[in-house]
Amino acid sequence: MSEGTSLVLESSENGTDLSQEDIDTIEETAEETILSRQTSVNLVPFIGQRFVSQEAAYEFYCSFAKQCGFSIRRHRTRGKDGVGRGVTRRDFTCHRGGYPQIKPSDDGKVQRNRKSSRCGCQAYMRIVKRADFDVPEWRVTGFRNTHNHELLKSNEVRLLPAYCPISPDDKSRICMFAKAGMSVRQMLRLMELEKGVKLGCLPFTEIDVRNLLQSFRIVDRDNDAIDLIAMCKRLKDENHNFKYEFKIDSNNRLEHIAWSYSSSIQSYEAFGDAVVFDTTYRVDAYDMLLGCWLGVDNHGMPCFFSCALLRDENIQSFSWALKARTL
Repeated sequence: MSEGTSLVLESSENGTDLSQEDIDTIEETAEETILSRQTSVNLVPFIGQRFVSQEAAYEFYCSFAKQCGFSIRRHRTRGKDGVGRGVTRRDFTCHRGGYPQIKPSDDGKVQRNRKSSRCGCQAYMRIVKRADFDVPEWRVTGFRNTHNHELLKSNEVRLLPAYCPISPDDKSRICMFAKAGMSVRQMLRLMELEKGVKLGCLPFTEIDVRNLLQSFRIVDRDNDAIDLIAMCKRLKDENHNFKYEFKIDSNNRLEHIAWSYSSSIQSYEAFGDAVVFDTTYRVDAYDMLLGCWLGVDNHGMPCFFSCALLRDENIQSFSWALKARTL
């Protein structure tokens, strides 16, 4: 009896819920796994290896993948959390496994032709849940480390998204730096000096920081409108000469808002004979037009009268801004 056959029989006798696909996988990879175990027991997954949880198995396979030069992702499962016995099988695959799928667009827009890194790589590790003596554990029932692509070097693999984590402390510092008006490159250079690492040796890249800042903007976008209106109301309570006006659309979202400070209103009363509505600028984070009412005083210096944030650049928006200015 071969080693691979004995592995199959041992798993079946102990009551493992294995499908024919699991058995076939074990028979295919047993010999390769035995060789790997002889090389390094602590680093290479092997058939029958035990883990206390899915996360422990994922962390182990992730460390192995990083040393080899690739990253992994969670793939197929059998069962669902909270339904019946829950998840009973989990597959972890190479990040280049499978092929890209073209998702249909609801609004009819043509998707950008983005090049995908997926090339159908067959490397994977499969774990199955067992409960011997009512103690749940996860065992490796399938493992293949054959790749159809070139593996990355140690100085390249760290740039994969899976290995570019940003700790909660670093996230809070990046958020603080952004509020202070620092550029992304200034943030990275300052954090390199703080951590005492060489230039470009942080665990995350400039693209990761930009994506993080973009996610902050997406999360806080709706709350920022509420905060802006609350700030205008507070300023109105503190100074009755402060004026503001806003408009809510049919989806209960902020469409337009305009405000004027008391000093600006006084300047408008004195030098408002000729005004200019400047719409040169746009707030990219919210995709809104920034319009400023400006004038000139008796010394030839520019005066600020009022400003407005407008959703669209059309006649209706400009008409609303003009009416809000004359209130």
